[in-house]
Amino acid sequence: MQTLFPNISDETTLRQLQDHLINSDDGHRFILPLELCDLWNITVSSSSRIQCLEHAPQLTSSARTRAIVLGVMAVISFIGNVLTIISIRSSRRRRRNQNWSAVYALILHLSVSDLLVTIFCIAGEALWSYTVAWTADNVTCKLFKFSEMFALYLSTFILVLIGLDRFVAVRYPIKAISTAKRCGRFVAGAWFLSFLLSLPQVFIFHLSKGPFYEEFYQCVTYGFYTEPWQEQLYTTFSFVCMFMLPLLILIISYVSTIITISRNDKMFRDESNNTSATRKLDINRRRLIHRAKMKSFRISLVIVVTFIVWWTPYYTMMIIFMFLNPDKHLSEELQKGIFFFGMSNSLVNPLIYGAFHLWRPSKKTGSARSVSVYFLLLLIFFL
Repeated sequence: MQTLFPNISDETTLRQLQDHLINSDDGHRFILPLELCDLWNITVSSSSRIQCLEHAPQLTSSARTRAIVLGVMAVISFIGNVLTIISIRSSRRRRRNQNWSAVYALILHLSVSDLLVTIFCIAGEALWSYTVAWTADNVTCKLFKFSEMFALYLSTFILVLIGLDRFVAVRYPIKAISTAKRCGRFVAGAWFLSFLLSLPQVFIFHLSKGPFYEEFYQCVTYGFYTEPWQEQLYTTFSFVCMFMLPLLILIISYVSTIITISRNDKMFRDESNNTSATRKLDINRRRLIHRAKMKSFRISLVIVVTFIVWWTPYYTMMIIFMFLNPDKHLSEELQKGIFFFGMSNSLVNPLIYGAFHLWRPSKKTGSARSVSVYFLLLLIFFL
């Protein structure tokens, strides 16, 4: 039988309690706060009947600030992605008699996935930072961690599909229409693969009671891994599937797209030089190719750089934390901050795809103004 003693400040009562603990031999086990054990010079080895525990973590000023920042991020991300979805759907209704480009459907699903990131990763972590402890049950713990991983996988995979779609549209323009019709299948595959890769979270995370004086429950992986290499293996697997492979595919697809556009542009120039009758037509076609080339270049640059800048710090820190094992407290705090920075990619995606796909600049102002306004929006976001 265990007895949990409350916090006592009265010296007389403390002295009576100390005498009772030292002299009693009734088989009871006592749980004391750590500061009381230090006051009485009680150690685990001095008495097997007494357990000394620290107090449970409390809401600190840094945790409160983190919760507020994440809450603001969640609101901004939610509004941006909802506006993107509304814009795409209204644009689709206006074009219901025309061919619907696959990229718009992909951007729609990207916004949906970013909404999931907003709800589970950003807003969920904001609430968790404020409550400190996990206040829900074990099933909710597993579902929450599964949903976090699912949202991150889905957002990344849809991003890859957009890159592949741009490559197919430029390299195989005849197949682009049929690809648009099959877009739903690829998106369904991305959802299924995200679901499959996120399933381990259900088994890894569980509700566990912390070793503290007060009752304190947390959603953790404690007790699941029996050897360090097991956690390292799962971390490496997630790193490859969620970052390295998508990044490699993005780089290859967009570089190939730019190369293909350059070759097509050269081909049209050669034809224009050899056939004077079609010179005017070739000039117009060359202008279209040049516009597509510059647009694809800007898209590829922003997509790849944004993905690298937002997520490379987190995955680099994750690998360092997992394999080099630096100072634990410092690494966890730094890892949280960098992870939240990576999740803010969901705030920037609506700006990127809205600037390049949904908002078409007028012919008078040209594309330079649209890019300038886009970078101005990014500057406002960071300020």
